[in-house]
Amino acid sequence: MADKPKLALDAAGLKNFIETQLAPFETSLDAIANKDTDEGVTMDSILGKGTIPADEKEIFKRQHPLTVGQLAGDGDRTYGQEVVNVIRDVADSISNVYVQQIKLFKDLHTNLDKTVTKLFDGQHDSLDKIDGKAFLDGLGTLPGDFSGGGGPQS
Repeated sequence: MADKPKLALDAAGLKNFIETQLAPFETSLDAIANKDTDEGVTMDSILGKGTIPADEKEIFKRQHPLTVGQLAGDGDRTYGQEVVNVIRDVADSISNVYVQQIKLFKDLHTNLDKTVTKLFDGQHDSLDKIDGKAFLDGLGTLPGDFSGGGGPQS
């Protein structure tokens, strides 16, 4: 069996990945989570947590889009308030996923960029001779972001 060539991480390839794949994805994820558009509003806006722009329709300043009209105050007849509470819990859950994902990709971008720059300063074009532990240590808190224990976005 022939020897397989050793895997070498290419400096230019990693930098290209960070700049052309990772950074745009991070920006898009933040826009989806935090910026209302004509196509739709964010979860936080639906929950009434977002900032309502001055030029927004007057109804959204008085009543958050999540409100379901008279159903919410209908008491035991339709259990409308319970429906609203379940919808709010689901929307909160979705919002929390965005918070964790934004933190994950922000940390990935920052730490991968710093790690690659630092390690390549001593290796020039490839990571051939760099210890895997040194590479992983350079990623800092990133492995913790994958555990799902993320808190509020910083």
